[in-house]
Amino acid sequence: MDVVTAIRQQPMTPFRWYAVSLCILCGAIDGLDLLLVSYALPHLPDGFASGEQKGLLISLGFVGYAVGSAVIAPYADRVGRKRLVVGALFAAAVILAATTLAPNAEVMMFTRLLTGVAVGVMLPLAHVLGDEYASQNRRGLAVALVTLGFPLGSLLGGMASLVIIKAFDGAWQALFWFGALVSLGVTLLVWLTLPESPVYLAGRRSDTSADRISAIVRRMKLTGVDPAAQPARAEAAHSSSNSGKAGVLSSRYRVRSLLIWGGYTCGILGYYFINSWTPQLISTAADNVETGALMATVISIGAIVGGLLFAIFTLRVIPTKLCWIALVVGVVAQIAFAMTMAGAIAYVSAVLLGMGMQAGMSAYMTSAARLYPAEIRARGLGLMGGFSRVGSITAPLLVGALLTVVTARAMYLTSSVIVLIAGVAAFALWRNTRYEFDTQDDAASETPEEATDASASVART
Repeated sequence: MDVVTAIRQQPMTPFRWYAVSLCILCGAIDGLDLLLVSYALPHLPDGFASGEQKGLLISLGFVGYAVGSAVIAPYADRVGRKRLVVGALFAAAVILAATTLAPNAEVMMFTRLLTGVAVGVMLPLAHVLGDEYASQNRRGLAVALVTLGFPLGSLLGGMASLVIIKAFDGAWQALFWFGALVSLGVTLLVWLTLPESPVYLAGRRSDTSADRISAIVRRMKLTGVDPAAQPARAEAAHSSSNSGKAGVLSSRYRVRSLLIWGGYTCGILGYYFINSWTPQLISTAADNVETGALMATVISIGAIVGGLLFAIFTLRVIPTKLCWIALVVGVVAQIAFAMTMAGAIAYVSAVLLGMGMQAGMSAYMTSAARLYPAEIRARGLGLMGGFSRVGSITAPLLVGALLTVVTARAMYLTSSVIVLIAGVAAFALWRNTRYEFDTQDDAASETPEEATDASASVART
């Protein structure tokens, strides 16, 4: 039995769940590092950055993210997942430390751009690794859990802003030192304890692949594995490794790629508008810095709950269906939040908003990881992340330019329309792929029982 078949057919073991947990930590670093600046904005000294410059401080992180995910992350299909993840984690730690030395907004913009590149490389590959360590019937759950990392990191940043900045007399630099130390710790943990993806090693044969696969198989406690056996799809993977763009836009994958990339882009626009600007917008509306940070933290708590619920439901319902349902919840909650913005209803709406948006974005990522075969998976998710940053780059720039012209309520209502478009795309994706979901990737690796379970799952949904 080849290693890919064994991974998909044999049950999860503690080490495999540990590998997934490390991927969750990588996602948390993404949420922490990318959104630290959002929590730091209200604490920047007067004259440090104008409204437009604050928009750039947020947007340039997403510009870097687009470069990292679309240009650099796809090279993981050639050089390996772990190598790029460790390099990106270490780079993020160094750049965050350098940000504390920024004397003005211009220098900080440059460091935010580089931070975006680092996390843009890391996050898509964390999802790929989580998927490739999971058994067939736990792949959706594994990727859903990895997506929980982002709100966990955002929540950590919000809590740090409430505690650390106050402890250091309002010094915004303390937030970035905190992020740098946490990133460095995760770098060491991943480097020392997480092996390379055996799915990648099986598809990219070298003189040492069999020995490396054998060592990983022992740690994963897989049985009956021949480390030298070629997976059924390995030859196809090798032949397509130099044509990633053609693969994701071939006739078989074109429609789903366009729906995933377009819908995810709209969803990310709303998602990052909510997460990036809520601390500033609510602080300004309430004339209280802590109120903005608290509201953003409540949204992050809702996101964690939404991610957990999605992880549970994805065991029974295909993620494409969960995606459009969750985004509808997010749209309704965002409208309610926009109409109140204070009081009990606003806080309840904030929780539901976080739940719906996180579940929807998790579902998009989970669906993409499952709807691309292994040989183009990193490219598909990398390009998905890169294209989606068009929205996340544009939104902060527009908000920064319109801070003194357009009300916060109008901004949230506009965002709800864009999220609705993401929901429509998710509905179309569900209609387009529901009958083949969970069958086209690694179909040769399924046992008859798993194939029956997959068919039953589709029938139920």
